[in-house]
Amino acid sequence: MEEFEVPVTYKGKELLFNGKLATFSHGYKLYVDVDGTEVIIERDDHGDLRALLPDLAAENTIDKGLIEAIIEVFRELQVL
Repeated sequence: MEEFEVPVTYKGKELLFNGKLATFSHGYKLYVDVDGTEVIIERDDHGDLRALLPDLAAENTIDKGLIEAIIEVFRELQVL
Protein backbone atom coordinates (compact mmCIF):
# COMPACT_ATOMS: atom_id res chain seq x y z
CA MET A 1 0.00 0.00 0.00
CA GLU A 2 1.18 3.46 -0.86
CA GLU A 3 0.98 5.95 2.00
CA PHE A 4 0.21 9.67 1.67
CA GLU A 5 -1.21 12.64 3.56
CA VAL A 6 -4.65 14.16 2.93
CA PRO A 7 -4.81 17.93 3.55
CA VAL A 8 -8.38 19.05 4.33
CA THR A 9 -9.77 22.47 5.15
CA TYR A 10 -12.82 22.06 7.38
CA LYS A 11 -14.62 24.68 9.46
CA GLY A 12 -11.78 27.12 8.86
CA LYS A 13 -9.11 24.70 10.09
CA GLU A 14 -6.31 23.07 8.11
CA LEU A 15 -6.33 19.35 8.95
CA LEU A 16 -3.97 16.60 7.84
CA PHE A 17 -4.93 12.92 7.77
CA ASN A 18 -2.85 9.85 6.96
CA GLY A 19 -4.03 7.83 3.99
CA LYS A 20 -3.19 4.63 2.15
CA LEU A 21 -3.93 3.54 -1.40
CA ALA A 22 -4.76 -0.13 -1.97
CA THR A 23 -5.11 -1.61 -5.44
CA PHE A 24 -7.34 -4.57 -6.17
CA SER A 25 -8.18 -6.47 -9.33
CA HIS A 26 -11.46 -4.54 -9.58
CA GLY A 27 -10.13 -1.08 -8.71
CA TYR A 28 -8.74 1.00 -5.88
CA LYS A 29 -9.65 1.92 -2.33
CA LEU A 30 -8.37 4.78 -0.22
CA TYR A 31 -8.04 4.28 3.51
CA VAL A 32 -8.00 7.47 5.59
CA ASP A 33 -7.31 7.54 9.33
CA VAL A 34 -9.71 10.08 10.85
CA ASP A 35 -8.85 10.40 14.52
CA GLY A 36 -8.23 6.68 14.91
CA THR A 37 -11.15 5.52 12.75
CA GLU A 38 -10.35 4.05 9.35
CA VAL A 39 -12.62 5.51 6.67
CA ILE A 40 -12.62 3.71 3.32
CA ILE A 41 -13.23 5.80 0.21
CA GLU A 42 -14.22 3.95 -2.96
CA ARG A 43 -16.33 4.29 -6.09
CA ASP A 44 -19.95 3.16 -5.92
CA ASP A 45 -21.90 1.48 -8.73
CA HIS A 46 -22.63 4.88 -10.32
CA GLY A 47 -18.99 5.98 -10.32
CA ASP A 48 -19.39 8.45 -7.45
CA LEU A 49 -17.11 8.40 -4.41
CA ARG A 50 -18.54 7.07 -1.17
CA ALA A 51 -17.22 6.59 2.35
CA LEU A 52 -17.53 3.36 4.30
CA LEU A 53 -17.20 3.44 8.07
CA PRO A 54 -16.67 0.48 10.39
CA ASP A 55 -19.43 -0.36 12.86
CA LEU A 56 -17.19 1.00 15.62
CA ALA A 57 -17.57 4.45 14.10
CA ALA A 58 -20.98 4.72 15.74
CA GLU A 59 -19.15 5.12 19.05
CA ASN A 60 -16.62 7.60 17.63
CA THR A 61 -18.94 9.79 15.62
CA ILE A 62 -17.22 11.51 12.72
CA ASP A 63 -18.88 14.68 11.49
CA LYS A 64 -20.59 14.01 8.15
CA GLY A 65 -19.32 17.35 6.87
CA LEU A 66 -15.74 16.27 7.54
CA ILE A 67 -16.26 13.08 5.53
CA GLU A 68 -17.68 15.17 2.68
CA ALA A 69 -14.67 17.51 2.85
CA ILE A 70 -12.29 14.53 2.60
CA ILE A 71 -14.20 13.12 -0.39
CA GLU A 72 -14.10 16.55 -2.05
CA VAL A 73 -10.29 16.56 -1.81
CA PHE A 74 -10.20 13.29 -3.76
CA ARG A 75 -12.75 14.57 -6.29
CA GLU A 76 -10.59 17.62 -6.92
CA LEU A 77 -7.57 15.37 -7.43
CA GLN A 78 -9.67 13.11 -9.68
CA VAL A 79 -8.39 9.96 -8.02
CA LEU A 80 -9.84 6.51 -8.43
